[in-house]
Amino acid sequence: MRSNYAEEATKVAQKQYSSLLEGLRAVGQVKGWQTQQIVFVGGTCGSVHVESFNKNMKALGVLESKWNPIRQKLVRQLLEEQDKVLRSYFAQKGGTRGQRGGGTHGRSGTCQVGHVRVKQERKESVRNQDA
Repeated sequence: MRSNYAEEATKVAQKQYSSLLEGLRAVGQVKGWQTQQIVFVGGTCGSVHVESFNKNMKALGVLESKWNPIRQKLVRQLLEEQDKVLRSYFAQKGGTRGQRGGGTHGRSGTCQVGHVRVKQERKESVRNQDA
């Protein structure tokens, strides 16, 4: 992830939800609530800044033993969403790249999501054979 990407994305999220947060704080004070905005930033190719992620997990009171499995699921979801975007893009361009198994994904220079998915599927099939 670019060094300033997480900072920029956090600032955008804080600005985007500032009015909502102010409203929640105003209502919350009456009820005795404390409010805090926690921002999770996910970049291209499934990148997640581990230090920020762990800090957020701690702030949310999540058991430390659960942090890595949760982060891995988040990364997987980010990759799947980027894969959908790339498939849609290639389908709109009229090629076969938008279909499963057709063409090569990620030639735009952003990420080779299709290749990552293949590697992960191979690992899963190897695990299944060992079981």
